Amino acid sequence: MEIIFRNVSFSYNDSEPNNKKALDNISVFLEGNLIHGVIGPIGSGKSTMLELMNGITKPTTGEVVIGNYELTKKFDFNKFRYDVGLVYQFPEKQFFCSTVGEEIAFSSKVFEPKNKNIKNKVKKALRMVGLDDTYIKRSPFSLNAGEKRRVAIASVLISNPKLIIMDEPTIGLDNNSKRKLMKLIKNLKNRYMKTIVIVTHDVDMLYEIVDDVVVLNEGKIIKQGSKTEVFSNIKLLEENKAPIPNVVKICDIIKNKTGIDFGYVDNLNSLVRKIANNFNNNTVGVIQDE
Repeated sequence: MEIIFRNVSFSYNDSEPNNKKALDNISVFLEGNLIHGVIGPIGSGKSTMLELMNGITKPTTGEVVIGNYELTKKFDFNKFRYDVGLVYQFPEKQFFCSTVGEEIAFSSKVFEPKNKNIKNKVKKALRMVGLDDTYIKRSPFSLNAGEKRRVAIASVLISNPKLIIMDEPTIGLDNNSKRKLMKLIKNLKNRYMKTIVIVTHDVDMLYEIVDDVVVLNEGKIIKQGSKTEVFSNIKLLEENKAPIPNVVKICDIIKNKTGIDFGYVDNLNSLVRKIANNFNNNTVGVIQDE
């Protein structure tokens, strides 16, 4: 599902003449069936962009098109809710049902009260997030943080949305839970053909899994491109107070100090292996020369 912003501006109080725009005449195209990251400092317009994608608010000026939905015109909002799913920060804090099965099924029971296939939809949603049927009768409050986040995502997936928007999905997770969630996000794209937009400060996670990155600052698009293209421009990111992946910082230091360019390295563990391999290869070369 493609996402298009055409000359979009948004002001929270456009009646005031000097009111600062949360988004200022931005145009962006996000291709379908890719994982997109949206980054920028606090107050850059990330949350506003997310709200516009989700149809929560409408732009002050410009057009927002999500798939076949022109959100600045009249559209079927109930149908739109099936095609676009939003996973909030700490979504598990909104749990209120006594079992995982009931929690996941809640939205379907509201919008499809006569659907007799809800149990099967719950099972399918659980499988999509890597959980089995034994979770159905468990209390969502008894799960660990990573499992809770998966259940929250399953409650969105039950409607089989084409676009999934995630707001800080790794926040509050330990490293093991984060790794599992990253694998899940990649699986949603590769196996289930979902388009995913992630708004986050966790650029270490983004650098591993996203295809495309949008950099925002003061309501404007500063840069959009592939993750390697965007994150390799350290100067631009620093000037716009955007976070930089740790592995990119370290690779840049190594390159400046030694001249060794490791190219794209997705995480610190991979970098350590490359450094070790480089050291071993150079050591072998020295021994052979002697």
